[in-house]
Amino acid sequence: MRTRLVIGLAVTVLLTGCGGAARHDEQDRPVSFPPRPFELDVTTVDPCDGLAPSDRDRLGVRTTKPGTSQDGTSNDCTWSTRDGLGYTLQTFHVDAAQAFEPGSSEIVEVAGFGAVQRSLAAPGTGLPLCQLVLDVADTASLRAQVQVTPLAERGGAYTGRSICDRLRGEASRMMANLRAAHAG
Repeated sequence: MRTRLVIGLAVTVLLTGCGGAARHDEQDRPVSFPPRPFELDVTTVDPCDGLAPSDRDRLGVRTTKPGTSQDGTSNDCTWSTRDGLGYTLQTFHVDAAQAFEPGSSEIVEVAGFGAVQRSLAAPGTGLPLCQLVLDVADTASLRAQVQVTPLAERGGAYTGRSICDRLRGEASRMMANLRAAHAG
């Protein structure tokens, strides 16, 4: 239940105040992403397919929890690892550009997809959290997240930058796994 609360707070932080056109910089240029290598239909994607069994073994996953949020319109999967990290992959029916906030996020590329990256302190713990909102379709996105939990033995060793670097690598593997699981 605590994990769902933290995820809910993180989603609120991500999507609050994101109405209107998203902007890339202070000069009011719209966010632009590279062409997508492929599109994903978030209505059919199972986020738990994001981590293959070999990925779960490599990461030391203890638990895998599928779920829904956003009044049932968003599917998610949360993985807790033995080293105290929590990973989440979640579907959204909003454009990834809506997550961009000048000054607190940046545009990055993950596995050929444009993404909005944001590093922040997790609500309630203050520990590092990183979110990537990936541009997977015109009006849909996937949010990948990794969060350091109080169970992390070396929680102080993680920084916002190091946790985001780790997430970009895992998100690349997640996208490859989703493509394989949902190929035509």
